[in-house]
Amino acid sequence: MTIQSTLAGSYPKLPTEPGDVNVRVIRNRVDAGRATEKDLADAVSATTKRVLDLQEKQGVDLPMDGQIAWDDAQTYVARGLKGVMIAGLLRYIDTNTYYRQPEIVGPIEWTQPITAADFRAAQAMSARPLKAFLPGPYSLYRFSKDIRYGDPIAGAGAYGVALAAEAAALEEAGATWIHFEDPWLGRARAEDARAVVAAYEPLLAGRRAKTMVHVPFGAPQQVFDDLRPLPWSGIGLDLIEGPGGWDLLPRIPEGRTVGLGLLDARNTRLEEPAAVAASVARARAARPDLDIHISPTASLEYLPADTAEKKLERLVAATRAAREGA
Repeated sequence: MTIQSTLAGSYPKLPTEPGDVNVRVIRNRVDAGRATEKDLADAVSATTKRVLDLQEKQGVDLPMDGQIAWDDAQTYVARGLKGVMIAGLLRYIDTNTYYRQPEIVGPIEWTQPITAADFRAAQAMSARPLKAFLPGPYSLYRFSKDIRYGDPIAGAGAYGVALAAEAAALEEAGATWIHFEDPWLGRARAEDARAVVAAYEPLLAGRRAKTMVHVPFGAPQQVFDDLRPLPWSGIGLDLIEGPGGWDLLPRIPEGRTVGLGLLDARNTRLEEPAAVAASVARARAARPDLDIHISPTASLEYLPADTAEKKLERLVAATRAAREGA
């Protein structure tokens, strides 16, 4: 049994130190014709390096690149798929943030790598292996407007096939862990199970990298029995907004990893490391056979940058305390 610290999605793009590049400002300048795409690419690279250096400094075991170039958790990938167009802004679930809705206008097809070059560039900046990031196929479908298929099983399955090809490209780029962010699994009902399985069966088949299916903002209680037989490596549980995830611990198959979302990504309150470590001890008592990833509940991107940095400090301190108590 191992205990590791990791992120669970994107990281704030805003700088915390005077003089650091501000990606949002550069993007606005590009839109206004006062900066170039190269300026933006350089800003994304510099910010990615800063986020990776911060995780290295803090001691995060399994870092992520922060998805600095991404507008949201689905548009960056969706716009690279044939058969998908990007439309207007919609509210992201029950948050105060927005995303650009993908519209499925033709057969969904993967034609070339979308995120692999970004992953290679970020990995070259880090001394530790990075965890790659992709949207979960079921949520990508639920976030989309389906003009082509009109059937959740067919549409979600098509996204699963496309994302499987992108996952293979990330594996070729060196990814050993891939994080799939799938908040709609926590909202799925029993009658949605066939679409969930259709999305994940092609995605998980034959994966070389380890796979973390992360479910922020809820717990996948109503479809877990259908997810359970699939060959995912880990299931990430938001134990703050989805406390029902505790009930899933006894049902996780042997030999898997459980991601414990124990630092609230939607609240600026700073957790006490000892309290987080106590929750880890509770999980260990229930399932001493499982490897554990300790993480925020979701992306830290929408917290103030200085608060996110403090959350990282608490995350690493809690992980150390949990190991000492193991």
